[in-house]
Amino acid sequence: MKRRKVLILCIDAGSHDYLAASNIPNIRRMAEAGFYQHANGVIPSVTNVNNVSIATGTFPETHGITSNYYVDRKTGQGNYIEDSSFLLAPTLFEIAKKSKFADTTALFVTKQKLLRILESGADIKVAAEVPPTEFIDAVGPVEPIYSIEINLWLLRAVRWTLRQYDPEFVYCSTTDWVQHKHTPHDALSQQHMSELDLIIGKIIEDNPNREIYITADHGMSDKSAALDISRRLRQHGIIAESIPIIKDRYVAHHSNLGGAAYIFLENRSEVSQALQVLLNTNGIDEVYPAEKAAHKFRLHPDRIGDLFALADENTVFGELDMTSEPVSIRSHGSRHESYVPIIGYNSPWLATDFEYNLDVGKFFLKSLQ
Repeated sequence: MKRRKVLILCIDAGSHDYLAASNIPNIRRMAEAGFYQHANGVIPSVTNVNNVSIATGTFPETHGITSNYYVDRKTGQGNYIEDSSFLLAPTLFEIAKKSKFADTTALFVTKQKLLRILESGADIKVAAEVPPTEFIDAVGPVEPIYSIEINLWLLRAVRWTLRQYDPEFVYCSTTDWVQHKHTPHDALSQQHMSELDLIIGKIIEDNPNREIYITADHGMSDKSAALDISRRLRQHGIIAESIPIIKDRYVAHHSNLGGAAYIFLENRSEVSQALQVLLNTNGIDEVYPAEKAAHKFRLHPDRIGDLFALADENTVFGELDMTSEPVSIRSHGSRHESYVPIIGYNSPWLATDFEYNLDVGKFFLKSLQ
C-alpha cells in the first residue's frame, strides 16, 4: 500500500475573490476532482493567528497566539510575536514525527517570523526572506519580500523539495504584499495567482497521489477610514492603550492599520464605560469585554486586552495624529476578511467536514489517531 503524503498550502490573503478573478485552471481542476468549500478563518483575521491555527489544528485558546504583537500586562512591555516562545501547542510537524506518520517534514514560508514560530518538528525549514544556500543553488536567487516573485520562488522551492526529498508532510505559507497593494481584478494580482497556479499544476503532475489542501489565512478589503481608539477613549476621560492586532514589522504591507484591536485600560474598572463609548463610535462593528471575547472567538484569555474591538468593513484601527482620518489602504483583521476557501484534492474528507481553515490541520491530526 502506498504511504499517505500531505501538502498544505496557505495562500496569504488568497480569498474567494482573488481566485474567482484569476485564470487558475489547475486549482479549478483540483476543486473539480476534489472539493471547494467556503469556510471561516479565525478571528482576528491576521497572519500569525490563522497560520498557527492551521499548523497546529487548534484555536488560539489552545495554541496561545492571539495577535502579531503581545503586551505583557504585568510590565506593560510589548513584543512582536516572532518566535515559538509564545506557542503553547505542538505543531503538526511535531505530531507527524511523534506518530511515525512522517520520516521527513518540511516547512516553507515567505516571512522569517513565521518560520521561527512554527519550525519545531520540521526537518526542512525554508523562509524565502532569508533562504538557505542549498535552495538558492537549486531554485535560483530569491527576490525582495515586497514582490510577487518571492511567492513564486517559494512554491518552486516546495516543488524541488518534493522531487528531491519527497517529505511525507509539508506546510507552505506565502505572503500577502500583492493583495495589500492590488485588488483581485488588477493585472498584477491576476498574474500572481496565475503563476502560482502554474507551479501548483506542476506539483500535481509530479505528485498525482499526494493529498493536497489549499486555503487562506484571511481575505483583504479596501479601507477608507482610520480610527485611533486610544484617542477616542481619552475624549471621554478614559486612559487606554489600543494595539492593532495586525501590528508587525512589515509596515510596507499595511502601515500597522488593521480591522481589529485589543484595548488595555489603565483602570480596569472602566470596562463598562469604555465599552459603551466604543459601541457608539462610528467605524466599530463589535466590541467585547475580555471574558466574552475569549469565549466567542476561542481566544486565549491571558493573551488579549480588556476589550476586543472589530472594525466595520471600511475602517482600520491604528495609532494616528488625530482621532480619525481618511485613508486609502487595503488591509484585514476584522470579521469582513475572515471568509476563506478550502480546496481539497485526494482528500479522505468531504467538503462539508470543513468549517474553519484550521480544520485542515485538525483533520490531519485526527487521521493520525
